[in-house]
Amino acid sequence: MALSARQTLSASLLSVMLTTMPVVMPAFVFAADAPSAPAAKTHDEAVKQPAGKFVQDLGDSAIHAIADKTLTVEQRNDKFRNILRNSFDLQTIGRYVIGRSWNSATPEQQKEYMSLFQELVIKSYGDKLSLYTGEGFTVIAVRPEDERDTIVNSQITHPDGSEPTAIDWRIRTRDGKMGVIDVVVEGVSLSVTQRQEYTAVIQRNGGQLDGLLEQMRQQLNGAQKG
Repeated sequence: MALSARQTLSASLLSVMLTTMPVVMPAFVFAADAPSAPAAKTHDEAVKQPAGKFVQDLGDSAIHAIADKTLTVEQRNDKFRNILRNSFDLQTIGRYVIGRSWNSATPEQQKEYMSLFQELVIKSYGDKLSLYTGEGFTVIAVRPEDERDTIVNSQITHPDGSEPTAIDWRIRTRDGKMGVIDVVVEGVSLSVTQRQEYTAVIQRNGGQLDGLLEQMRQQLNGAQKG
């Protein structure tokens, strides 16, 4: 499923994207184990809860990096690297995106793939960041899902007054840390979309990971030259 231009911009604003995880993700990014808190149905209530504050801080950090025109491209990318590493389990996300091919890949292929994946997450949205025109990010509700997971509802508001873009986050708690295990933009799981695209490339190359690695190298080289 292809993302609309609006979904793509919204995803790039939050850096999550395409790096974000599917609706049912068999992996973890962590937060403190604690009894489920009551649902929060307003912004003020939501940001008082750990998961709501975590997502609001994440969105604010991403938008600040995008909006800061004093940053060079490399400085901005460094900020995104830090956001990703601190907030997302890229190892787990990357493994999910290529499915069973991870298990059949050699250690060398796995290492190269993860390196390429992380850099593409950052660089692939570089040309879209210039589209930022003052969008705002707000957490609007928090709902406990179970003892580990919390759903955080948020929206991106647009300066032209158009309908806000809905973004839902699944936050998992474990071992004293908090993190995202799923992001859905207007009903579309970005990681599921990425998995479909990568799986198609692997299948076209006889089920081998080498074809995908070559495509990723070309994409990264193109982004660097651009």
